Amino acid sequence: MILRSNANATHEPLAEINITPLVDVMLVLVVILLVMAPMLSRTLHIDLPRVAASTPEARDHAVTVSLDAHGKLSIDGRDLATDQLEPTLRLIAARSDRIVVNLHADRSQPFGAVANLLARIGHAGIAHVAVATANEGQRN
Repeated sequence: MILRSNANATHEPLAEINITPLVDVMLVLVVILLVMAPMLSRTLHIDLPRVAASTPEARDHAVTVSLDAHGKLSIDGRDLATDQLEPTLRLIAARSDRIVVNLHADRSQPFGAVANLLARIGHAGIAHVAVATANEGQRN
C-alpha cells in the first residue's frame, strides 16, 4: 500500500491505478496485430479460364459410361457386365490416346460405387474422365 507523505499527513492510501503496464500490454498487442494482419489477408489468386460453352469432344474420341439407379452398367448405351468394363475400355483406349470417358452416374448410387467405377476406368488406361452433372434448374 502506498501512503501519501505531504504536509497534512493524513496517512490515507493512494487510490490511483497505475496504467503503465496496461498501456505496455496494449502496445504489444497492437504491434502483433500489425505484423500478423498482412499474413492473414494473403489469398491464392487463380485466374480461371472463361468459356462461353464447352464444346463436346468429337464422337470418335468420346465414350459414355453410365451407371443407372439399379447399378446396371453400360457403355454408349450397350449393357455391360461389371467385370467386362476394364477390358472393353482398354480396347477402346488402344485405338486412340485422346479418348475421353463421360461418366453418367445416377444420384441415388452411393459414392463408393462411383469411386469404384472411376478406379476401374483409371486402371483401364483412360487418363481423361468427365463426370456429367445436371444444372440446378434442370430436371431428369
